[in-house]
Amino acid sequence: MKPYCEVASQYLLPTLRALVAKNLMEKYKMTQQDAASKIGLTQSAVSQYMRQLRGSKIKIIEKDKSIIEEIDKFSGRIASGELNNLSSLDAFCDICRLARKRKILCELHTKHFPELKDCNICLQ
Repeated sequence: MKPYCEVASQYLLPTLRALVAKNLMEKYKMTQQDAASKIGLTQSAVSQYMRQLRGSKIKIIEKDKSIIEEIDKFSGRIASGELNNLSSLDAFCDICRLARKRKILCELHTKHFPELKDCNICLQ
């Protein structure tokens, strides 16, 4: 059985990165290289996110308005230069914590491990 942090790193974090990269490119007209540089990735990773070869496993996030709003705010702060690679770490973690609070990880975790249906580790 995988701990929730492994599920988060394998599914949630790539999905969040993909959404941030997409937002930077579409809303702020950044190139793949610029977006990658701003969020500490390689251009090829951003390319894979954009082609949905990576970071497209959790579709429910795109339907969660509160998470999308946070991604929009986060992207805006990155685009404006308010956040750099180091200072963006905590803000990115806030989005992950929100996803945990919204039980998105719980849904994914119990999908793979139905015996965890009453688990609340993510909410602690």
